[in-house]
Amino acid sequence: MTGDNHLDSSPSPTFGSSEVGDTNTVADRWRAIAVDRGDAVAIRTPEQSITFEQATARVDDLARAIVDITAADTPVAVEIESDVDSVIAMLAVWCAGRPLVMVDPFLPEDRRATILRQSGAHLLTPSTGHDHELRDQTTAQPAVEPGPDDPAVLLFTSGSTGTPKGVVLAQRTPVNHARDGRRFMELGPDDRAAVLLPLSFGGGLDALAMSLLNGASMLLWDVRRRTTTGLREWLAAEGATTAHCTPSLLRSWLGELGAEDAVDSLRLLSTCGEPAHRSDVLLARETILPHGVFCCWAGASEVGNLAFNLFPPDREVEAGPLLVGIPASDKVVRIVDEDGSDLPTGSTGEVVVESAHVASGYHANPELTAARFTTLPDGRRRYRTGDLGRFDENGELALLGRGDDAIKIRGYLVEPLEVEAALRSLPWTIDAVVTADREEARLTAHVAVDPEKWSPSPAEIRHELGKTLTPWMIPRDIVVVAEIPRNERGKVDRGALPPPPPRPTPERPRGLTEMALHRFWSEILGLEPESFGRHDDFVELGGDSLAAAKMLSEVQHHLQLEVNTAMLSEAPTIAQFAQQIEAAAKERSKNASGATLIRLRRGTGDPIFLVAGAGSLATSLTPIVRALSGDRPVYAIQSRGVEKRGRADHSVRAAARRAIADIRSVQPHGPYQIGGYSLGGFIAVEVAARLTKAGETCHTVAVLDSVVDPVLAQRLSGDGPKVLQRIRDSLRSLTATKETLPDRTGADEENKPGGSPLQRAVQEIALKALVLTAGLVPLSTPVQWVVFFRLGTKMIRRHRPSPYSGPITVIRARTNTDDPALWRHFTSGKVEFLDIDGDHISMIRAPHATETARAIDQIIGDGTD
Repeated sequence: MTGDNHLDSSPSPTFGSSEVGDTNTVADRWRAIAVDRGDAVAIRTPEQSITFEQATARVDDLARAIVDITAADTPVAVEIESDVDSVIAMLAVWCAGRPLVMVDPFLPEDRRATILRQSGAHLLTPSTGHDHELRDQTTAQPAVEPGPDDPAVLLFTSGSTGTPKGVVLAQRTPVNHARDGRRFMELGPDDRAAVLLPLSFGGGLDALAMSLLNGASMLLWDVRRRTTTGLREWLAAEGATTAHCTPSLLRSWLGELGAEDAVDSLRLLSTCGEPAHRSDVLLARETILPHGVFCCWAGASEVGNLAFNLFPPDREVEAGPLLVGIPASDKVVRIVDEDGSDLPTGSTGEVVVESAHVASGYHANPELTAARFTTLPDGRRRYRTGDLGRFDENGELALLGRGDDAIKIRGYLVEPLEVEAALRSLPWTIDAVVTADREEARLTAHVAVDPEKWSPSPAEIRHELGKTLTPWMIPRDIVVVAEIPRNERGKVDRGALPPPPPRPTPERPRGLTEMALHRFWSEILGLEPESFGRHDDFVELGGDSLAAAKMLSEVQHHLQLEVNTAMLSEAPTIAQFAQQIEAAAKERSKNASGATLIRLRRGTGDPIFLVAGAGSLATSLTPIVRALSGDRPVYAIQSRGVEKRGRADHSVRAAARRAIADIRSVQPHGPYQIGGYSLGGFIAVEVAARLTKAGETCHTVAVLDSVVDPVLAQRLSGDGPKVLQRIRDSLRSLTATKETLPDRTGADEENKPGGSPLQRAVQEIALKALVLTAGLVPLSTPVQWVVFFRLGTKMIRRHRPSPYSGPITVIRARTNTDDPALWRHFTSGKVEFLDIDGDHISMIRAPHATETARAIDQIIGDGTD
């Protein structure tokens, strides 16, 4: 390291009789290694195995066939799979002195056609070379002798920023990759390297060179076709010493494993292709790599390997994205300003790479080549990456994203990668990506969460980000998704990211009421005041049932106005809601009386009635209602006392009687369409039983993941111990979520679980007393939720279903382990089940609310059975 902010990485010593320093082309390097390794295994898949000697014979034979059918400068395209034949074809093209064009079988047809057209490549067919007699390796002569600067690969970029570009890599480039593999990963003949990267892309090409061209046996497992089922067992059986994959694959694979799944032979695990994080290192250490080295390495199509960072098992890992580390072999990495001058250590600037091993340029594109590449006086080439980075005091490189990704918000420069790191540090997050809109100066975050831990609303995510980020760094739009879409290379497919809900241009609030509401919304939803206006929708801003309860409480406390869920549902914007609460201040309307019936959607035709879960406001069902098809009116029924003072119902039958009165106030006679979520499902079935007994008709009752308590299950089935064992896991997950809700939502310390036995006993007595007086005593919102959840559990346990003969359809979350036969005790009619991906909580929130709504649509159809 010099005084300037750049680092020069020199080569390391070589090994054995086949020294990299003696060979400057991939063709020569392969032949030297193959002679040295002889009958050792070169490539192995679960179906095939081939030695270096056998591979050489096939490579030479196919190389001669390629020379026979193609001109000297004609690129040769090969469809690349993770198999023996593909590796043989790649080596043969190099040994024939032809540029290799790698075609991935998962490419869309139009992209594939574009690559073949732009490259002018001859597409190698499976029959090529079959008419040539296989020759013994000792007598076969090389087809041609390519030079170090002859093109070896036309590597087409992903095209995520435009038309795919063909990056020209010389024969010397894979040799340099082999040097990196030996220097940083100590790859050699004793290794069995599991390459889990697609060979048809840059990372897979580098891993092939680093392993096979160092004499290691290469183990190939096609993750995209095989998935990760059985992968850990295969690696253990094969005695894999190293494994190489992307961070996203690592997370999805290792997330299924535990400490008992360690692979004892594995000494190194490497990732590339996207930023790795501290959580990735910890996940590897907790599963397959308890005693090995974690290596993250970075690169690009134009520069090959850029940097490596090694984490032995005793090295501490700082939170956030990992530094990419020390520059690769024979690479000078500089951090420069806009004028190209070197910046001091610690300063952020553009990353520039100088080396004899960067790309020669872009295929058939001299203008773009001249704009990004410069030939230096000593023959090396300089490439301006367009990435931002900086060196720390230890000489390790940090990449900070594309220079054109950075965005100024309120005058501050914000890097999306920093926000991504904060999102990934949240306990629920399994994947995240942050994009910047320069024109509107705003960030959008897409967050994939683990529903087994929690299914947060955008408002909750913003609040958590606010603990570590400055306000202007918190994304205005947060979209919770089941998974982040990725392309065939495993990179984020930004074009497939679902857009956030459309927002009106922010308009400043008018009048004192709107100004107060604007302030409340900003604080509760975690939004900068400038980012939303008087016409923005509360739910589309990320507000959930809990946020609504908090906001209504704030309004009542500070403005001394009578407001409730019904008003917010009817008027979800600041402008509309302000009109509602100002009218309520002048005249107490029906809605201000704390009614349990809340209209969530206007419409025509027979209404749909949905009963909310224990302790949940009617607005908790808003995401589902908005996703329902058709235009039928929808009403939600919430527990008495959950919002306004009033003694809560203490049995399912009492709640059903109250619900029937609410329903008949809107629709005096059937046929009725009824459903319910959680506790509400039991109430809905009881409502249907009582209405049919009264001579009314009910369509199929939609039961949304109503979990049968073990006590009730024992009483219904008379098989208590077996039933308890079968469904305990389901209830344990749900109960833990509800019982710890005060801690998640900011309740006082004394409301948190834990403490001494005496404290817990006192808390339990107090909680039982609160349950007895539920609805009568004003409580903080989090405690109110827990009290009503406890009450709901008590109601289910004591429930004795009324005789019902109508149809029921149960929409089950994937975590629901109830015995389906239990529902035969609730009706003698038809019982059907629909399964969805979400868990008990996430099924009524984005993104799973849409799937739940589709299931309800399937049940209600056109309103007839």
